[in-house]
Amino acid sequence: MAQSSTNAALSPWKVVSLDSFHTPERTQASQWRRSFRAATTWMVGREASERQAKQESELRALPEVKLAHWAPSIDWTPAARGLAQSLQAYDEAPMVMFVSPPHGGHAAVVRHWAAQRSVECLTPPTLPELLEGSTAWLDHVAPRKRWAIPALERHFLRHTNGLQGVRELVERSLSGRMGQSVIGCDSWTYAYLQHAVGLEGVPVLTLQGLEGEQLAHYFAHHVDRTVQVCPTVYSTRTGRPVLTSESDDKAVYSELQRLAAHCRGHLGIAWHYWRERLREPSEENASDDDQQTRSDTQELWLLDALADAELPADTGDVATLLLHTLLIHGGLDDQALRYVLPFSDHEALNARFSLAQRGILSGQQGRWQVAPLCYASVRQLLASRNYLVDPL
Repeated sequence: MAQSSTNAALSPWKVVSLDSFHTPERTQASQWRRSFRAATTWMVGREASERQAKQESELRALPEVKLAHWAPSIDWTPAARGLAQSLQAYDEAPMVMFVSPPHGGHAAVVRHWAAQRSVECLTPPTLPELLEGSTAWLDHVAPRKRWAIPALERHFLRHTNGLQGVRELVERSLSGRMGQSVIGCDSWTYAYLQHAVGLEGVPVLTLQGLEGEQLAHYFAHHVDRTVQVCPTVYSTRTGRPVLTSESDDKAVYSELQRLAAHCRGHLGIAWHYWRERLREPSEENASDDDQQTRSDTQELWLLDALADAELPADTGDVATLLLHTLLIHGGLDDQALRYVLPFSDHEALNARFSLAQRGILSGQQGRWQVAPLCYASVRQLLASRNYLVDPL
């Protein structure tokens, strides 16, 4: 019973109401350190590099086959089960929303939930349909008793006609004319639609933010099934363990608490840091014995997980508005960008190209999104300039 309670407490799949969400301890301190680092990087960069316990030049990125062992893709199925359990409290609600930040899995969670219950998911309207203000995609909902939308951000556009479909969706749903629905939604889209359309009275659920101990438990236990023991992972910044097989290693929790705070407790963002910054000793820096057993190595290193791409304080208005636009739409392609920005195509594409070149944007399924390792810095920049930000 005690072990079961411990596992429940460490579970990353706790679904809560939006107003019960809280960020990890030390989140505000992490944001302050990020601002200070951005302002002083040019002064302390060399000294910080010299103080590193392990130099990046001594390490190499893990090949994909090893990443698949040590950091496999997140399986959102348990979160779907948590969502199903939480939805029992909203049997009478015509619409319930499940929100997550970028890279946070809301679409996958809702798809899993729908598949488990044979609930049909609506197909998003096309760009021409959004620009025309068409609501034809809603006409297919009327006869259904229960339905789902995995990613509401694909059903609107910040354009003269682009909000018509979502307005109709909310009005018809809350009037009880469309059965019951579960709507997955990006947290930035939710913040914008709450302001532009109004979502009062709609229950909103999300995954609770994780602390460092929960991240340690997840990374240690969610490895490939063929792996017998989790690796020991050391910090290149301090030389101390970041992850060990010891379940009560408080030093590990302290290190991963920094990552949890930096990521505001979001597993999806933290997983990207973990996967993209894991390293192993390079061959030229390994002994003969090390090279002989390289395929079985269980000693890894983590590059400073908080050394993400910082946005300069003088980031221009075009780039800032472009970043905000991409966030509230959950990503856009170049064709759609021209309809939602008050700039010429040339200005918008130049800004997008520059941000992509610096690694601040990444291409995902044909759409440009804020890269996971830059998300914390972008969010802080937008908040500092009084842009509308998400509630997570």
